[in-house]
Amino acid sequence: SDEILKRTADSYRRMRNTVRFLLGNLHGFDPALDQVAPADLVELDAWAIARTRELQAEIITAYRDYAFHLIYQKVHNFCIVDLGGLYLDVLKDRLYTTPAKSHARRSAQTALWLVCQDVLRLLAPVLSFTASEAWGHLPGKPAESVFLAGLPTREKPRDADALEARYGRLFEVRAVVQGKLEEA
Repeated sequence: SDEILKRTADSYRRMRNTVRFLLGNLHGFDPALDQVAPADLVELDAWAIARTRELQAEIITAYRDYAFHLIYQKVHNFCIVDLGGLYLDVLKDRLYTTPAKSHARRSAQTALWLVCQDVLRLLAPVLSFTASEAWGHLPGKPAESVFLAGLPTREKPRDADALEARYGRLFEVRAVVQGKLEEA
């Protein structure tokens, strides 16, 4: 129906716009020179990377189970809830107000670069043209093509559970506040 096509187009647009935001904020970032070591990342950036690792594990399981609908749903929810719902909103101030070579900005860009890379790799089998085009704009890409890069295989950081507990609570508080604002 037209409604199903409209919802599908809207969810695709949201994922594409998330990738555009990630890529757009990597201007002037050279991973070989500017990447921040994992131990030196701002805590919120470390959380975003840890959350991406959790997504990676879920998606790889879905690929193995041929559950392609879950892949699309999980990446969509990640883009809308985890990234768009909090992380990218909070990050905008840091990206737009701190000096270009500051530690805070480079930490954010490191996280954006790693998250974008992983999201594109996870989406490549189901949104091949979008992933391929976006990969062409990724600085310091590890392979010439997203299809040659393979699925991400990074391990979950050791402190991922502590980060999830802390920032998961932040999500809960934000949801309550947003609910109260909508009621008013």
